[in-house]
Amino acid sequence: MNIVKSINSRLNGIKQDFKSRYWEYGNYFKDQVVWEQSILFESFGGLNFQGNPYYIFKEIFLNNKYKKYDLYISHQCPEKLKEYLNNIKLYDNRVKVIKIHSDEYRRVLSHCKYLVNNVSFNMNFIKKTEQVYLNTWHGTPLKCLGRNIQNDPFECNNAQRNFLLCDYLLAPNKLTRNVYENDYMVRGIMHGQIKEQGYPRNSIFFDQNKRQSIKKRYGLEGKISIFYMPTWRGTANGIDDVDQVSEMERLAKELGETYKVFVKFHPAMQKEGAKFKYCLNMPDNIEVYEFLNGMDILITDYSSVFFDFANSDQKIILYQYDQEQYYKSRGMYSEVANQLPFPIAFTYEELKQYIKTEESTIYTEFKKQFCPFDSLKSTEEAIQLLMNFPEQAIGRMPVDLYIIDFLTTDEMLLKMAEKIKNKNFRFVFIPKRSNKRFSNITCFDKINYLILYPNSKLTIKERIIYLFSALVNTKKHLYYMKREQKRLWGATDIGHIYSKTTHVPIAVKAQREEWPNYL
Repeated sequence: MNIVKSINSRLNGIKQDFKSRYWEYGNYFKDQVVWEQSILFESFGGLNFQGNPYYIFKEIFLNNKYKKYDLYISHQCPEKLKEYLNNIKLYDNRVKVIKIHSDEYRRVLSHCKYLVNNVSFNMNFIKKTEQVYLNTWHGTPLKCLGRNIQNDPFECNNAQRNFLLCDYLLAPNKLTRNVYENDYMVRGIMHGQIKEQGYPRNSIFFDQNKRQSIKKRYGLEGKISIFYMPTWRGTANGIDDVDQVSEMERLAKELGETYKVFVKFHPAMQKEGAKFKYCLNMPDNIEVYEFLNGMDILITDYSSVFFDFANSDQKIILYQYDQEQYYKSRGMYSEVANQLPFPIAFTYEELKQYIKTEESTIYTEFKKQFCPFDSLKSTEEAIQLLMNFPEQAIGRMPVDLYIIDFLTTDEMLLKMAEKIKNKNFRFVFIPKRSNKRFSNITCFDKINYLILYPNSKLTIKERIIYLFSALVNTKKHLYYMKREQKRLWGATDIGHIYSKTTHVPIAVKAQREEWPNYL
């Protein structure tokens, strides 16, 4: 019965491979080809082209030093982005906008020499050693991340994986660095380097000439310009209790003609192309931070944008009408939440009052702590980091893996962690959809771990070979294992792998050892 179940499981794996076309990543990895003068930019999973990748792209596009480079951008709507880039004069025959997750995307991602992302590449991607991957991430966190995400300690899986894959990971301050190292648990095992330096997107706030040109271009001279950028709070069941759209309409009406109120809502909060009577949509012919640079007041809530806008020395107001509920559901980093220098409005009337109140907007101490590296040259510095690779890799001790694919408790995990605390180790949890073996565990914030899902990524041909292979330690099995390890953990140096059973994913199977007696 178990044999039949195993065969059915593997046949199902073949079906899934065919559907996802993962085999293309496997074949592209095998060819070991890299296009030397090529760069792929990806922003927010292809939903838009903004933030750090946009500013790096723009600087490279305008620099003659890189005129021979092919510049690829992945996007959900390639034609729309092409039109936008053409309108702002950032498009020529060097630029190729490709559909994210398409056949062309898989080919480009697997072969471009340089990769720039501010979130994560998908779980199927295998980075070649010759590729240079810069992950800029997308902001200083206020909300808890990684293993501290409320109710889902495994949600950090792909972000953690990407941090282990990348050669450089930007940290705009020590808080962000600590989140990477501690909450995503890459300290001591990440082969690449965390670089504390300024965010490319924040360079714009040091350019006063561009600030004035934005004011002139959009008729903001002589006006007090306000930009409202709230965090999306909606769920599958609907949107929060406060109708933010109606409130901003009311605010713009009551403030009068001296003010101009711009808004940038999540698409689910308003119909596409919807127009307001009093407030204004952010113009669609400009990148969001370029436009933000022309604003006099930023209103937000829990978004990391306030860290960035502090560089401008303009007024920031936090509208947190649901603070208690939001903090409870999402979790917050207290070292940030407890020392914000900005006024916090809990009601509409307080918000309106803070807008009209004159206060100091020189956030000196806040900027020293959270924006210490931002400057006019932040974009240029990020490009130098990317293009001057390689630097000396950081030497790491091999990390021992302890496979947790059995029923356990908080007490057992904490006792094991205490016994091996002097080793460089990670617990490796193997979750399965069919059971809730880890639902009783609450100590994830006290242990270091990786996540390994059982669906190993083999090409169709490889899965067939594996299906009918009786031996484990063949050359092919070792190759499959090493490639899976590279997909999952990059250049991380794996030491011993311990498990209680032989039925483990390919990434650890050929290297596994019996569970140690000291545990």
